[in-house]
Amino acid sequence: MIRLRSALLALVMAAAIALTGLGFAPVAQAETYSSAQKSQIEIFVPGVQDLRDRLPELESYIEGKRWREIQTFIHGPLGELRERLSRVSRRLKGSDRATAEAAAKDLFKHLVAMDEFAGQFDYKRAGNEYLAAVKAFDQFLTVVPQ
Repeated sequence: MIRLRSALLALVMAAAIALTGLGFAPVAQAETYSSAQKSQIEIFVPGVQDLRDRLPELESYIEGKRWREIQTFIHGPLGELRERLSRVSRRLKGSDRATAEAAAKDLFKHLVAMDEFAGQFDYKRAGNEYLAAVKAFDQFLTVVPQ
């Protein structure tokens, strides 16, 4: 009788473990932000968006092969970019934060490379870095809650 009870208990436990592992776990949900969290983020977004809106100026400098202006723009108006992106990304949650930080890191890598290629008067590579920088910047903005 004791063996039967132990075997039955083991069978019930195995069934419970199997059912739990087969997909009855809760589904992961997208990050949600309270209105207070959104308003805190929205304080810093206009400053970031302003710099994104100015990126076409950089493109015109590349098209005109105005190497000094490229470097001046990267170190001047875009000089505040790292701080502004950090202010936003610090307020994001979980995977949004990780995505934003990775996009910001990628953006800065491309800006540094663009600055280097401008110093070498390399039109093609500076242009490629510009396109990659725009893509990374837009990737950053996609995770910012609206």
